[in-house]
Amino acid sequence: MEEREIMRRLREKLDRNWAALQANWYALSPSEIVGKAEEINASRLAYNELFSGWAYSEDKLEYLLRFENPLEVVRDKWIEEQCLPDISGEMNHVLLSVMDKQDAGQDYALDEDYMETDEQDNGMKLS
Repeated sequence: MEEREIMRRLREKLDRNWAALQANWYALSPSEIVGKAEEINASRLAYNELFSGWAYSEDKLEYLLRFENPLEVVRDKWIEEQCLPDISGEMNHVLLSVMDKQDAGQDYALDEDYMETDEQDNGMKLS
């Protein structure tokens, strides 16, 4: 099969897959949608990336045609590959960075009940 034909057929499948996913999501309650945020984002990312297709070899795209729902296959694998077993080290780095720069107080609203009272007792005002 020629590359153009592979892309045409894959795009048709991706469009059907995307439309079916959207229909399912539209039927969900707002709280259910929030619970599916990772799936929705991964689906959108996979759809956009695969639909362009230009960065992937013909054999990879042709392989995806074997599946009824290639979007689901790639989305699920993407989520699986992105899951980190222990992110505590990375999160600790983020928290240290937030504290080190101390500019979050300029960008985000502060809770006055938990503002430092003064430098001497270094305590928090707990009302």
